[in-house]
Amino acid sequence: VTVLWLDSRWDVQQVCSAQTARACSPAVTVRQALPSRSMTSYYQTIEGVSCDRAIIEACTKAVAGRGDGRVSLEDAQVVFEKVRDGGKVTKAEVWTVRYCLTEFNFTEAASDWITQAVSSLTQWDSKEFAKETSKVSHYEQVDGVQCDHSVIEACRKAVKGVGDGRVSKEDAKTVLAELLDGGKVTDKEKWTLRLCLSEFNWTEAAHDWIIDELKAAGAPIKRPVGSAARGSAPKKAKLVDSTPAKLKSIDKALKIAQKKGVPGEVTTLLGNMLVHALSAYKDERHQFQNEVIDMAEKVLADSLSALEEEVAKAQELVSGSDGEKDKREKAVTDAEAAYTASQEDAKAKDEDKKAKAEAYKVTVAPLKAAKDAQKTGDAEGVALQKDKDALQSAVQSDLIPMKEAGGKQRQLDRLSKALTKAGLEDTLIKCVHLPLSKAPDQRGSFDGVVLKSLEEAIEEKLAKLGSEIEAFGPAKEERAAKVQEAQDAHDAAKAACESAADAMAEATKAEETAKEAAAAAKKSLKSLAGDLANASASLDEAKEELSMFQSGPLAAFNELKDRTPPQPEPEEPEVAPAAQEE
Repeated sequence: VTVLWLDSRWDVQQVCSAQTARACSPAVTVRQALPSRSMTSYYQTIEGVSCDRAIIEACTKAVAGRGDGRVSLEDAQVVFEKVRDGGKVTKAEVWTVRYCLTEFNFTEAASDWITQAVSSLTQWDSKEFAKETSKVSHYEQVDGVQCDHSVIEACRKAVKGVGDGRVSKEDAKTVLAELLDGGKVTDKEKWTLRLCLSEFNWTEAAHDWIIDELKAAGAPIKRPVGSAARGSAPKKAKLVDSTPAKLKSIDKALKIAQKKGVPGEVTTLLGNMLVHALSAYKDERHQFQNEVIDMAEKVLADSLSALEEEVAKAQELVSGSDGEKDKREKAVTDAEAAYTASQEDAKAKDEDKKAKAEAYKVTVAPLKAAKDAQKTGDAEGVALQKDKDALQSAVQSDLIPMKEAGGKQRQLDRLSKALTKAGLEDTLIKCVHLPLSKAPDQRGSFDGVVLKSLEEAIEEKLAKLGSEIEAFGPAKEERAAKVQEAQDAHDAAKAACESAADAMAEATKAEETAKEAAAAAKKSLKSLAGDLANASASLDEAKEELSMFQSGPLAAFNELKDRTPPQPEPEEPEVAPAAQEE
């Protein structure tokens, strides 16, 4: 559609002259009849993007009424001078050149030269996406204009590491599918393709093919070179089946429902089944296909709800900007107060830790003294107990066995040594050798007297040792109690010291956390303006994603859900050739 910038100083004849000129020569447009640049706006808005009018007029002039209707290398250099006319190349001028590259026909030399010149000026305002996400749409900011990421990514993949580094016709089919993924080509997608046609190398076949396909889909981005010959029937636009692209956009839209808790396996499975359900016309579907469509409709409702929630969340933040400032200022005040309190608490915990450590040290000396006193006081009693145990052991292991069966010299020597150590009389010890060396049936009455005397002496000695040991009991218990008391005090002081150390560590950690929280609160308050600006941008993007979802995959789903077979087209009458002009 050619926009006529009319002025009150124009007359009807000027406009008619422009229309006549365009009808006579395809390369001549109404722009030639427009007022001078001083009488019109410096910029011209084309499909939502501001373009430099002087550059467009330079291209129009280059193809008007001379040569082969293409912009030559010399013309391209003149056009680029218009780009640099202000001493600084603006983003609007760069986008205007991209527009002209698809709007006008350039010679190959001119196209290569100006494309290379423009590519060096491109500013990618945002980082390239690392990978695809499940969003309905996502954008890359290029020279101040939001472009469709999926279209750019398709071109990147096409030229990366394969073939001759150019977008082939097969690659162009993938790009076209991304352009048609919403069922129609938006202005944003048109500008994205203009960017790709100037930023990436395309084969001539791919370049011409995708422009022709867009024209057939009702979204031309290039002006026609000429009109149909008079007398011939107009060419019928090629029908493009957009169903696969619509199904692809619906499949992506289903994945958004994962934000509402729908498992990824379910959205993938449903997307695969939906291809075979929506491809059939409504009246020709099986019951199972209708059930799949019903399930998909519920999942798309979840996707819609998720996008609406994102818009509401972003809107809440933007609408509550004043409240957000108060909230962040209060957060700074609270965080600073918490940090001060944590510092005081850490200081108190440190003092308590030092006090508990000192108290623990004080318990070490009393415990050692009590243990030393216990060891010294119990030494004599311990020795008496050892003597008693040794005598009882000698009786059990040597005396009784020899008394019952007679003994050998080794046993006699061992028993004599134990009895001597216990303090029994030497004469008695020497007398027992003879009776104990005999078997019981060989012993006489004297032997019996000797053994009885020995047993009585041993019993007397054991009784004496027991009495002496018993006499040490109260003092021993008193010393043990003192040791236990000192040990309990020591253990309690140690536990208190360790607890104070743990409390100090926690207080130090809490202080560091409070310090970080205070710093974060201050940083958050400082970044409020930027955050609100980002929130506003996020709101715009969320609204656009919601709008794209509603007009794209959701509309495509409803269209395919109720689709019926197309009516046969009526046959067109042949157009008789016009009479030859004289």
